Amino acid sequence: MNAKKIILLYSLVIMLASCLDFLEPYPRAEYSREDIWEYQEMVKGLVEQCYDYLPRNYNDIEGAYMDCATDNAVRTNTSSSIRKFAVGAITPNQDPFQTFWDRDYKAINLLNMFLEDRKGYNTRYLIDGYVNNLVRERLQGEAFGLRAWFQWDLLQKFGGMGMNGQLLGYPIILKPLDITKEINLERNTYDECVQQILADCDSAYKYLAIAHRDFLVKNDRDLTYAGSRYWGRIDGVTVRAIKSLVYLTWASPRFNPDNDVSRWDMAAKYAKEVMDFKLEIDGGVSGGFDFEDGVNWFNPNFPGIIWSARYLDKNDNMERMFYPGGFMGEGSMGATGFSRCFSDEKWISYY
Repeated sequence: MNAKKIILLYSLVIMLASCLDFLEPYPRAEYSREDIWEYQEMVKGLVEQCYDYLPRNYNDIEGAYMDCATDNAVRTNTSSSIRKFAVGAITPNQDPFQTFWDRDYKAINLLNMFLEDRKGYNTRYLIDGYVNNLVRERLQGEAFGLRAWFQWDLLQKFGGMGMNGQLLGYPIILKPLDITKEINLERNTYDECVQQILADCDSAYKYLAIAHRDFLVKNDRDLTYAGSRYWGRIDGVTVRAIKSLVYLTWASPRFNPDNDVSRWDMAAKYAKEVMDFKLEIDGGVSGGFDFEDGVNWFNPNFPGIIWSARYLDKNDNMERMFYPGGFMGEGSMGATGFSRCFSDEKWISYY
């Protein structure tokens, strides 16, 4: 009997000792970059967190406030950086567009971590090999597609003519950066940036379903890991739309000094693929597309939406922005109008 007690006590000691490493907290409750690969949910989070960096609001300088940088509208807050930008009173530390640069590169860095050496693709997410492949294929495609989108966002906002007369884009970064070290990268040319975005779009299309729709999923058992439950995630038709937008801008006279007509052709080609899918496939399931109907934000098959950010329910920010202060509104911006004074041939703005 005593021998049994001794054996039991010895077993408990061994079990407790083996759990010490597991119970030991991480320093400052933080995970290192290498720790991520031990937890499949954290690996998925490298891609999923990037959706939080997508624009969702109307009342910011990516929405209506951008008009306040022009003669279209006026920001009523005199200390607003966008108002100071409009009147030429901005200082370097008040750059209203710095947030976009930071946001896009934060997302790109996360996606680069996922894509580096195919670590994200080779992670085991589920025991069942078949459904595990569904998950990793989708995540790999999303990673390429999202990186294309954030690069496209950078190119739209910061691409243009450099001081030397060369068309410049943004610094192309395809590997995770060590932010503890000094980073000083040159901007790539505009054409190089376009080619990189298009390449990422092509890579994404190899892994993604054409769209996240239940009726496109062949096996019912796949609906747990495919179909409309992923509506709002980037998909194949969205990638095609991004390519069309990239080609359309690249074909414009500002970025196409030699008037390469093939760029217009490619923009039309990919735009037609998107429209054909939305009108014939989505439209066929949802009963067609009626321009007089309102937008149905809750129907994954609604043909009027190519890709949407997460829907903000019961949000009246847009209305409050225009309502006068004291009347359930903020009056944070006002639209301007323009009339022509024929007596002196000058434009006069009023608001």
